[in-house]
Amino acid sequence: MPKDKAYQQAEQKIQQALQSGATELNLLDMKLTELPGSIGQLTQLTELDLSNNQLTTLPDSLGQLTQLTTLDLSNNQLTLPDWLGKFTQYSNND
Repeated sequence: MPKDKAYQQAEQKIQQALQSGATELNLLDMKLTELPGSIGQLTQLTELDLSNNQLTTLPDSLGQLTQLTTLDLSNNQLTLPDWLGKFTQYSNND
């Protein structure tokens, strides 16, 4: 099943961040309903902004981002996974 345009744009941003070695990634306001599993490859990320999307779940691969100090999940419809508690700082202002 083909993924929607927002998913494809997020995948493109993830690949660009992977190639550049970025430590911050901004995927806010993309109308994402699903996050690509490839996000877990960005192990160097320290800041990730997923706010103002339509996410209801997070991929388990996000748990591989052990360098994250800031994770903004505000304004989504998420049920937070148990593994999220291992992060030192995150924002979830739902």
